[in-house]
Amino acid sequence: LTIVYFGEESRSEVFSVLESTAKSNHFRNYKFLTLDGPFSRGRGLAEGAEKWEQNDVLMFFCDVDIWFDTGFLDRCRLNASPGKKVYYPMVFSLYNPDIVYADKRRPRPREQLAMRRDTGFWRDFGFGMTCQYRSDFIAVKGFDKKIEGWGGEDVKLYRKYVKSAIVVIRSTDRGMYHFYHEKYCDPKLSKEQFKMCLGSKALSEASHSQLGMLAFKVQNGNAG
Repeated sequence: LTIVYFGEESRSEVFSVLESTAKSNHFRNYKFLTLDGPFSRGRGLAEGAEKWEQNDVLMFFCDVDIWFDTGFLDRCRLNASPGKKVYYPMVFSLYNPDIVYADKRRPRPREQLAMRRDTGFWRDFGFGMTCQYRSDFIAVKGFDKKIEGWGGEDVKLYRKYVKSAIVVIRSTDRGMYHFYHEKYCDPKLSKEQFKMCLGSKALSEASHSQLGMLAFKVQNGNAG
């Protein structure tokens, strides 16, 4: 287990919890790395991967808003091979439940995992979830550590693999879901990052027909 922590806020508390949990579970195979400066997903993942000192390992880059089943883990192993191929699954992204279930009872989060046109869409523009071996990650020089804030680092890494001799396995995966959450696009992001963030935010709210019905209700003064 490798934890990469940015900044000093609550650092000691997090480390204390980690030590206590490791001790109670007799687990000592972990590292706690600290970095200064603003949070950067790419830099954090890169530092964690580069500091691994043991044998070559299969890495799965995953965000906290992703749900996956055991079947996906099998595909992760099958579709990644050192020096030969990397796996870039397309995740099914769930729409805003406030819109999807506006006129009916909202199911529990686990019960919302349904792949239908009115519940979500295939996130074909997302490249953050991936299975690849550390040796391949190091060989293509990993993430661009200069990128700060939201997005961009995963797309650049994907393009590195496309240009390399390694085969990129890119397909929809029925064992992965992206849960909806509100997204804030910081105006301080680069122009390209800000545009990408706004596009992702717009697509994640609802389907075209659902957004059309909302606009119709607003126009007629019946928005609820």
